[in-house]
Amino acid sequence: MILSESVYSFTVDSIPLTQLNMVFLVLIGLTFWAINKTIGFQLLFLLSFSVIIAHIIRLFLPVVYIGDNLVPLTHPPIQAVMTFFAFFIPLARSRLELIATLAPIFAFSLTFLLFTNTPVFSIVSAIVIGGFIVYGFYRSFDWIESMPDRYLMLFSIVLPIFLAAIIYPNTSYLLHAGYLLGAGTGVSCEFIKVRMNIPSSLSRRLIAALIGLSGIALLKVFAPLPLFGNGIAIGLWITLIVPLLLVMFNIYSQEGKGTLIDSN
Repeated sequence: MILSESVYSFTVDSIPLTQLNMVFLVLIGLTFWAINKTIGFQLLFLLSFSVIIAHIIRLFLPVVYIGDNLVPLTHPPIQAVMTFFAFFIPLARSRLELIATLAPIFAFSLTFLLFTNTPVFSIVSAIVIGGFIVYGFYRSFDWIESMPDRYLMLFSIVLPIFLAAIIYPNTSYLLHAGYLLGAGTGVSCEFIKVRMNIPSSLSRRLIAALIGLSGIALLKVFAPLPLFGNGIAIGLWITLIVPLLLVMFNIYSQEGKGTLIDSN
């Protein structure tokens, strides 16, 4: 009975998470192609990692006793929202920006609290876990930045494979592990070889956004791939293939002299 309730709870939670996934992919893609590719990748990495951790928790420690009740240890959609918006808290330069960063977290949490049967403990736990992931990222940022490129690429491959192995054989939860593997591999190649330079021209950035979002839509709707493969394809599309196309067709310029693409 406990197992059935936990599986049901996980399935219900996955419905808004699927919808959130598309919203976040659009925002992350636009950030990577048109605003700042480093921030875009960091958002994709942290969000994917956080959702994978939520899946692992829900698979191996789905509920805990609070008094006489069994409640979920975390809430994946709230944890995802917390991770995404908490990333911007250290970047806020004014009180208004800080409020704009915190407001979606409180609004989303309050919505689940008032209009669903989500326990308060699950909401608070999801916020704490998501916040801790972001805090850990910023604390280890200097260490990550100092790693040689070859070790970063190895890390970007080994980590998602390790996490996917933990989740397997629950293949329906491997999408974000695919994002992590595709994005990590793609951004390593992009930073070393492609080196897309985002221009100030709004029209060029709009073209980039159109190309990028069209590709995501096609991969989501028409790509006959398992979830893990679909995640890899979308991660590579966002971080490597779109920048490569933009530079090849002279929509964007290249930082420095490339080794794969003729700057002329």
